Amino acid sequence: MAAHTRQYEALFLLNASYATGSWDAAKGEVEHILHRANAEILHVRKWDERRLAYEIGGQKRGVYVLAFFKCEGPKVVGIERDVQLSENILRCLVLKGDHLALKDIEAMQPQQPTAEEHDTRSFRRAGFGPGGDRGPREGARGPAAPVEEEIPEELMDKA
Repeated sequence: MAAHTRQYEALFLLNASYATGSWDAAKGEVEHILHRANAEILHVRKWDERRLAYEIGGQKRGVYVLAFFKCEGPKVVGIERDVQLSENILRCLVLKGDHLALKDIEAMQPQQPTAEEHDTRSFRRAGFGPGGDRGPREGARGPAAPVEEEIPEELMDKA
């Protein structure tokens, strides 16, 4: 019994030094992984290069590659396995994309990063985050109210 062919979108996160050094090789690696799954590639493009929220495999920056393709559902597992075996691809997310038309795919543009995504130093300088002097009891609304404890009556007589 043949599996049903569906349209998918995949976002690949590549090692920044590898992808910016040779974009053709990076794109070729993504296409090679998709071809191994007998996928019909609709569209592949460099999405954006960004600083990562946390290090992945010692990398602080990554290049996102957006790919749209058609393949049989069970073949997606093979794509994810090949990504895990790749040294240059850090992560991959594959989603169903049946709702997208080709004109919508070609018109997609990356969202511009906000100032907070670029610079978290001001956030840390304000005392929040790792190493900040404001703990969970102190925040944007000021210091937390002191907690009053009830003293049992038998201890009240001794005091």
